[in-house]
Amino acid sequence: MASTETRIALIGSGFIADVHLMALRRMPGVRVTALCDTVRPRAERLGKRHGIANVFDTIDALCDARVADAVHVLVPPAAHFAVAKRCLERGLHVLVEKPMALVLRDVDELESLAKSQQLVLGVNHNQSANPAVVRVCDHIAAGRLGRLEHVAIVHNVPLRQLQTGDVSHFMFQTEANILLEQGVHLFSIVHRLLGECRSASVVTGAPRTLPNGARFFDDWQMQLQCERGSASVRMALGRTMPESTLHAIGTDGAVFADLLRDACWLRRKTRWLDFLDTAQNLAAGGFHLLRRGAMAAIGYGLALFRLRGPDDPFLRGMERSIAEFHDAVRARKTPRNSPAAAREAVRMCYLVAEAASASPLPPPARDPLPEPKAARASEVVVLGGAGFLGRHCVAQLLELGKPVTLLVRRPQLLPPELRDARIRVFAGDASDPTALARAFAGASCVLHLATVAGDDAARVEASMRDSVAIAAIAAREAKVRRFVYASSTAALYLGGTEPVVGADGPDPMPNTRGAYSRGKIAAEAALEAERAKGLDVVIVRPAVVLGSASSLEHSGLGLWVRDNHCVGWGVGATPLPLVLGDDCARGLVAALFSDAAKNRSYNLAGPVRITAREFVEELRLRTGRDYRFHPTGVVWMWMQEVGKHFVKVLARKPREFPSLRDLRSRSFAAPLDCSDAERDLGFRPESDRLRFLQRLFAMVAAGGKPEASIRAESARAPVAP
Repeated sequence: MASTETRIALIGSGFIADVHLMALRRMPGVRVTALCDTVRPRAERLGKRHGIANVFDTIDALCDARVADAVHVLVPPAAHFAVAKRCLERGLHVLVEKPMALVLRDVDELESLAKSQQLVLGVNHNQSANPAVVRVCDHIAAGRLGRLEHVAIVHNVPLRQLQTGDVSHFMFQTEANILLEQGVHLFSIVHRLLGECRSASVVTGAPRTLPNGARFFDDWQMQLQCERGSASVRMALGRTMPESTLHAIGTDGAVFADLLRDACWLRRKTRWLDFLDTAQNLAAGGFHLLRRGAMAAIGYGLALFRLRGPDDPFLRGMERSIAEFHDAVRARKTPRNSPAAAREAVRMCYLVAEAASASPLPPPARDPLPEPKAARASEVVVLGGAGFLGRHCVAQLLELGKPVTLLVRRPQLLPPELRDARIRVFAGDASDPTALARAFAGASCVLHLATVAGDDAARVEASMRDSVAIAAIAAREAKVRRFVYASSTAALYLGGTEPVVGADGPDPMPNTRGAYSRGKIAAEAALEAERAKGLDVVIVRPAVVLGSASSLEHSGLGLWVRDNHCVGWGVGATPLPLVLGDDCARGLVAALFSDAAKNRSYNLAGPVRITAREFVEELRLRTGRDYRFHPTGVVWMWMQEVGKHFVKVLARKPREFPSLRDLRSRSFAAPLDCSDAERDLGFRPESDRLRFLQRLFAMVAAGGKPEASIRAESARAPVAP
């Protein structure tokens, strides 16, 4: 091993690998020389972004190349032990992402192997290296708290996967896995401050059942008795207010740390009278918070222009934890986040799981879906059927007695209402010609609801266009009678004053629009080409579709800078084209069968037109949350976006130049005329404002379920005696 530099390989190229690379970029004495991933193209893409030439698809190939002295194991948790063990056997120092292993004896085996090989083994408990936690430890070490007696931790955070329904992640596979994914962060802090845990008592909230059949507890209240004091830990997941705090109380002082905002307020006993003691502690806390506020703003500016690293507590905790490991590698000593610390954090996870009766075993496997049989008469294929709008369409098709086929990437995660004997399910991607051909064979019509998202504007536009074109070609080749595409009113230009009808077509100036709008416009253009080749294509453009909790913060209302703060596309006085999910689905389903709809295009919006300002006020009154609407003139918003653009240019972070035309279109100034949909599709959406709001919030309370599913569940429910 080189005496002045540690050569590092990352094993695993997912999201966390990017974070490790950011942390390592400014770290002296280390250099990332290789990437390893069983999916080689994924590692190659990551290597191209970060200028890393050596890419391998096996650990042995990496070791044989002799390009690394140490590895970071960043694979999914179930593979931590096997990968770490093989790397140690091949003579590499190993840093493992938390948890080090899923079984305590595996941690012991790795520790024993590292000692026999005289190698350094550590775990990345980055939250225990959070800068605010480090300051708490410094205060304790300096004796400012006296003898530490109690620690209280609150971890109140969103969980994106819960909101989107993507339960394929490790943390959702068993009831206890959320502790090994999220709780391990908190337990590593408890262990650092209070030592080993002796006993635990736990109260959980009521569990929910996930689409994969596993139970999930989103609220954990834990009381821990440790060797140097007690701890109370609350872990609340899927919450809208991010809050992660640590309160340490000693015999002579206390300290409150905000782990998300990197603030640490120390309170100590003083010699002064009570009112002066209070004043001194409050003044010291106020000064600290003012200083942190100023440094947060200054730090962002310096980081933007790459004059220093980001002032981000999460990234700084990662940097410190990783640096501690590599300092230990150079000194050939045991790192602070040692196998013993890893073992204790995992042991606490299982101690808490046992106290909560949370099983570490996956739920019984669901019965496999039957192999799809031949298409039935009038078969309807729905692409994107597992999404919010797709579930509404499928429920209505089943109510009409229509045979339904779904093409989904992960059939095992289908919700119960889609695991229906009347539904054929094919596994595959909606942009894979082979999978599409299998699903379309013998079908009568196709309803295309699938969409593409992402951060790369150019890729989003091309992906939306290409995926729709591939599906339309497959439908034409399968001799499908009709292809209905759910586009969006985002494809239209709505910044004028004249009413816009379905036949008016998309914005003729797509280059002036945002990536999503350009993608929808390009998709419609691709379908026009298929129309010319004989495919009956009906294009339907839903407006602002509401009906789920996530849709309440709809981008049609404005720019949601926070989940409760909406900056309007204008002053919020324009009545918006709203439509309920069930009503929108009714229009889409009608488009599959209406003879009058052949090769036509429609806009879908209801007659209930509520302004953005009024809707946000309804949200505030009906949910009890602190929703705020901020009226903003379109031109003034555009000028702000232009200012941000030039700051990004100066910081060498290129972005698209803001389009005034795009912002004007988002304001919905032009009224949508849906009379053609009423005529041809029998489109009759809710027209009464009070019933509209009642239906909307009833669907939201039911988790966005279609009204047809709610009715069916009510019919099946036993009647109380």
